[in-house]
Amino acid sequence: MKLILIRHGRTDWNVQGRVQGRTDIPLDETGLRQAAAVARRLSGIHLNAIYTSPLRRAHDTAKAVAAFHDCDIYVSEKLTEINFGAWEGKTGSELEAQYAALWRDWNWILHPETCREMGAESADDILLRTLCSVQEILSSHPAEATVALVSHTMPIKLLTAHMIGLPTAKIQALKLANCSYTELDVTDADHAQLWVWNDTSHLHGACLQKGEAL
Repeated sequence: MKLILIRHGRTDWNVQGRVQGRTDIPLDETGLRQAAAVARRLSGIHLNAIYTSPLRRAHDTAKAVAAFHDCDIYVSEKLTEINFGAWEGKTGSELEAQYAALWRDWNWILHPETCREMGAESADDILLRTLCSVQEILSSHPAEATVALVSHTMPIKLLTAHMIGLPTAKIQALKLANCSYTELDVTDADHAQLWVWNDTSHLHGACLQKGEAL
């Protein structure tokens, strides 16, 4: 199966550098243009289905893609962003001041005890639910299908790393821009070949800023 992974378009909180997590922030004007641009890129690809996180920034990006396709949109809670707990809504400078050690060491997401103290999800939690969603997709569509999955930074990074055998501890080396295009040739929920990563060529020339915040 060809699995196309799309990160949602930009939001005001991306611009402000605020941690969004589960907070349901809508696309800003640039994010809407980014969604339209990635939708045009996918317009020439036959999609069998589109799966999306329920958060508005992802769901509205998915709706833009769906406008070019005669296929269903499936909303899955399993594709939503990490619950950042105490970090939600805070800027990088605020986090650096309040959680200096954790801010310097992003590997805290690998330690369930630290996550529980913060009211946050661990990387294992996110990967488990994201893989469950992929297993459902694989069982619902033929092997030759092409499916778009619209989600967020952490689910996309963790899923891709797992499928290509990259250790979870290395995911912060992966950068993922708003409305970027990633493509996997998926054998099963644990194995895939990575053909395209974080491609933003469809955004060039349209004054569409990337945005790195979660």
